[in-house]
Amino acid sequence: MKEFGSGGCLCKKVRYVCKNYPLMTGACHCRDCQLNTGSAFATLLIFSKETVTIDGGTIRIYQHQGDSGQLVRRSFCDNCGSPFMVEYDVTPDFRVMMGGTFDKPEVIIPEWNIYTESKQDWVEISKKIKAFDRGFKR
Repeated sequence: MKEFGSGGCLCKKVRYVCKNYPLMTGACHCRDCQLNTGSAFATLLIFSKETVTIDGGTIRIYQHQGDSGQLVRRSFCDNCGSPFMVEYDVTPDFRVMMGGTFDKPEVIIPEWNIYTESKQDWVEISKKIKAFDRGFKR
């Protein structure tokens, strides 16, 4: 198993290591991700839960109901407030890491855009990658 990368929060108290390459990567344009990141979209990397380890700092979790009707848990640093991970009850075996928190975000290559129905008008969606009005579909 080759390590994909590491990252953490702004104050560097929370750190994580992703011990394998992501299962998939993309950008989510849903309103929840916009509010969570303070940006137009969230860059997401999806990993098998057991391949991500988290260390240091005090983590807080904000829990809410997602589009699926099931719970979403958004993890952030208790000190600086940086969001770094999302876990969904609908996909309990995955940890979704926030792309901007990686030490080397330039290695991230998005494969899809989801919830494009709520994207900001000024965001251009590349025709080179898959796009879905709502959630990911195979």
